Amino acid sequence: MIKSSPTTMVVVCQIGSRFVALPMQTVVHTAHLNEIAPLGDAPAVVCGMVSLYGATVPVIDGRSLLGEPPGYDFDSHILLAASDFDQPPEIGLLVDEVMSIHRVGTDGLAPPDHVDGFSCGVIRDLPHPALLLDVDELFALAHGNPRD
Repeated sequence: MIKSSPTTMVVVCQIGSRFVALPMQTVVHTAHLNEIAPLGDAPAVVCGMVSLYGATVPVIDGRSLLGEPPGYDFDSHILLAASDFDQPPEIGLLVDEVMSIHRVGTDGLAPPDHVDGFSCGVIRDLPHPALLLDVDELFALAHGNPRD
């Protein structure tokens, strides 16, 4: 979430036909999807678990999160995220493509134009507006504890 800094860096990704962003300080690594282990009793948006770089983490299917039909393959990317860059990964987010790193000023971020529970703003100063994802909410979703 963008709080007090006048600018912050975000990682911009494409998921289906939409664009999303995560604060760069929460993205600890990106990788191509190798293998994903299914989970039996996971929340609907969690497509499985992945073991990368010494961590086993739940993976959120970005397409399901955005209300699109699931559809991932070995060209998909996983963004491994943590509450802070120097922490081990806590979740993975499955995206179709990692597009760019972008600097966002406070004037480039608008409040979300709808209530979805997992975004905290819209980055409008990009070629295509991107939802800024609320990483804390993604952590809660991945572990089956969505916040109210």
